[in-house]
Amino acid sequence: MSGAVPDEPAVPGGEFRPDLEGLRAVAVGLVLAYHAGVPRVHGGYVGVDVFFVLSGFLITGLIVREVRATGGLDLPRFYARRARRLLPAAAVALIGTLVLSAMLLPPLQLPDVAGDAAAASLYVSNLRFAFQATDYLASDLAPSPLLHFWSLGVEEQFYVFWPALLLVAATIGGKLTRGGDAGLTRRLGTVVVAVAIASFAASLVLTTAAQPWAFFSLPTRAWELALGAALALSAAQLARIPAIAGGALVALGLILVATAGLVLEQSTPFPGTAALLPTVGAALVIAGGAAGAGTLPARLLALRPMRFLGRISYSLYLWHWPILVLPAAVIDGTVPLPARLALAGVSIVVATASQRWVEDPIRHGRLGSRRIGRTLALAGATSVLVALLAVGIGGAASASLPPSVAHASDDPSALPPDPLGTSSLPRDPSDGPLGSSRPAGPSSRPSAAPNPFVRPPTLAAPVPPDLTPPLAQVRSDAPTIYADGCHVDQASTEPKPCVFGDRSSSASIALFGDSHAAQWFPALDRLARVEGWKLISFTKSACTPADLTVWSSTFERAFSECDAWRERVFSALAELRPTVVLMAMSRGYVLVDGASTATVAERQDLWDSGIAASLVRLSAIAEHVVLMGDTPRSRADPAACLSRNLGNSLVCATKTASALDPTRTAADARLADAAGAIFIDPAPWVCPTDPCPAVIGRYLVFRDSHHLTTAFSIALSRRILDALPALPRRGP
Repeated sequence: MSGAVPDEPAVPGGEFRPDLEGLRAVAVGLVLAYHAGVPRVHGGYVGVDVFFVLSGFLITGLIVREVRATGGLDLPRFYARRARRLLPAAAVALIGTLVLSAMLLPPLQLPDVAGDAAAASLYVSNLRFAFQATDYLASDLAPSPLLHFWSLGVEEQFYVFWPALLLVAATIGGKLTRGGDAGLTRRLGTVVVAVAIASFAASLVLTTAAQPWAFFSLPTRAWELALGAALALSAAQLARIPAIAGGALVALGLILVATAGLVLEQSTPFPGTAALLPTVGAALVIAGGAAGAGTLPARLLALRPMRFLGRISYSLYLWHWPILVLPAAVIDGTVPLPARLALAGVSIVVATASQRWVEDPIRHGRLGSRRIGRTLALAGATSVLVALLAVGIGGAASASLPPSVAHASDDPSALPPDPLGTSSLPRDPSDGPLGSSRPAGPSSRPSAAPNPFVRPPTLAAPVPPDLTPPLAQVRSDAPTIYADGCHVDQASTEPKPCVFGDRSSSASIALFGDSHAAQWFPALDRLARVEGWKLISFTKSACTPADLTVWSSTFERAFSECDAWRERVFSALAELRPTVVLMAMSRGYVLVDGASTATVAERQDLWDSGIAASLVRLSAIAEHVVLMGDTPRSRADPAACLSRNLGNSLVCATKTASALDPTRTAADARLADAAGAIFIDPAPWVCPTDPCPAVIGRYLVFRDSHHLTTAFSIALSRRILDALPALPRRGP
């Protein structure tokens, strides 16, 4: 947590500032309201930025006071105070969240939470969450009940380097004496300004280039703490501000902070320039309160309820998020607003108890050692023990999952048996027998209209003992093109035309699209090996092959990297001239139309024109173009659901009405037919019954809510072969 964690809110001269406790209340109130889903508080996450400014102000003031009073800085004593202040409540919250997670979450989710707890106990969870946010596979995980610990990681990393940096700056040019010297403020100010400028510049660059790292990392957040530090160094000047002007600054600052909480959105590129609104607002409140403590705005901040909420803000921040998140995970859905507000009230009660019986007794020495060496040793041991406990709980959860059961090995030189048999999917009469290598009719193109059929009901059944892939391995299940770099990440613009199968074959098939295209790579790779084709893969995370611009939720802007990559793929395909291009993609994009955005459902005309444009361009390149319909979507996390319902997989099935969009499928079929392309609808393969099963035969269908497992993709290779145009086989 940020500014909720330093010692008593005192100005650099040491006087107590009750209005700063009130500012803490404003900050934690914004965060609590945002996480509880209070209407219109869309930007409540800026409360953390307010805390960062407060932290920089209070901690720098503490450091400067000690330097001036003693002629130096006792770093071990500084770190011991931080440990007594931060660690006890954080350790209790971590352990409590781990215990609650073990009781409430599916076993498959617990190792992820345990990893988060281990990272949080070592104050590097912000780095873990930044990596997960940029890892396209990990970003689909359910929200961690420990996600909020990222800001504590930022702050602790700040505490590690900041006092040492200021001490070095203070002693430049000679030995520092008690009371400092005339150039002390200037030297410290130079360092603070340099850090602020460099950090803000990095924040601007990374907010555009790699937004998760801009959001979660210390180098791009340090300017907010440095802003508070600059205020601490300017304490003498701030104290001379007229009281009326000070009151006006406090009022203006509160307006800016409130505006940020109400106007900013989750989709706002952040931090970037948007973070100036809450941080400058917080700075104005701090600066104005230095001189206008008796004015009405400052007195409002110093009211008893505000000060109470400010005092418990650290514990409230630690506890509110797991208390809000875990019930939603239990019901696998959204908790109604009245219930969320009630849970927010529960978190205030828990935080009050934590502040009274955990924070204060240890911080003020009634419990625990006041000896610096012993405090640091206990702090280190506690962090390591919590991390080991988390690892142990995660390991126990993994061990509780069904073990992998040996079954007949999959022969990579042959196509596996069809997991659906031949009865669940009615087929066009002109098609050859299911599983044959070629359609029997005169045309290689199936009917453009999807085959309607009645889905029989899904039957209750336990999770098979030979489930493939095993639940314990599903988090790492992904096509090989992710590991070998052939599936490019979101920041890349250069395609990687990786070639598989028979490189010398005259029959070549190119896979083109996003991760929903990449999920078919295992099936096409098996077909290329068995049939003797050359397979060329062009896939990129979250990048549609449809010829239009989409919004990047990772970069929080138009996905220009996708546009550049797509154009280069078209150029590469024009040179390669593959026999077949198979284009596949998700239909879950947000489209960019000038200055506005819209979903596919809201702008079907724009989406259809993008698909049609790509099909036309590909038709001029390849002999055959195939448009693959999108796969049905499962509910939140079928694998996690199965880990909690091993005796009845039906519980984890998804209603057909919510998994399928027949209107979109029909539109895709018409677009393919108009462009002379082949349309393949995989929905009947993935969802042969109602509700759509999470398990078909021995196969786990989805690795997450919308990507097929590698094994199930390979198992469908016969069906893909039957739907593709006839291509020459290897040999005579």
